Amino acid sequence: MKVSKIIITGLLLSVISINLEANALQHHKWVEVDSSEPIYKTVNVRMPYDEIVTKSYNVSVPCGGYYETVDNNSLGIDTIIGAGIGMAIGNQIGRGDGRIAAKIVGGLLGANIANNQRQSSYNTKYCKETKYKDEVVTRYDYVEQKKLQGYRNTFHYKGETYTKITNYPKKRIRISTRISY
Repeated sequence: MKVSKIIITGLLLSVISINLEANALQHHKWVEVDSSEPIYKTVNVRMPYDEIVTKSYNVSVPCGGYYETVDNNSLGIDTIIGAGIGMAIGNQIGRGDGRIAAKIVGGLLGANIANNQRQSSYNTKYCKETKYKDEVVTRYDYVEQKKLQGYRNTFHYKGETYTKITNYPKKRIRISTRISY
């Protein structure tokens, strides 16, 4: 019951407002603008700039070396292989008893060369060194700028001063007057 009363009341009010509109006249007129002033707002604008930054990094570089000698005077497999190769080469040289002597000398030389190769080695020492390189880094700074927000247009109508804010400056503004009876 209450809902139907609300609906009927709403319909009656809309009919009354339509009748009032029918008895109203609307009139449009153009009025000259006296002045148009720009309106600015101060804003912070993010501005990029490049900066050169020197960065350090470490590298390992050879900074000297040393010989390490191991004197264990043991016969290893490399000494035996060297002796065998030396004997094979000595076998190719000479005849008769000379061939036997060449085998013995070749075997001794091969064993000696192989044993000496094993006994000493060169070790490189590495040190840390700091080096520098330049990199370009983008940084940001904030700059205040004035940003145009619109225009305040001032005009007079029937002895009163009015303003209207628009996106562009206006030379004239359309006003509407309503006469109701």
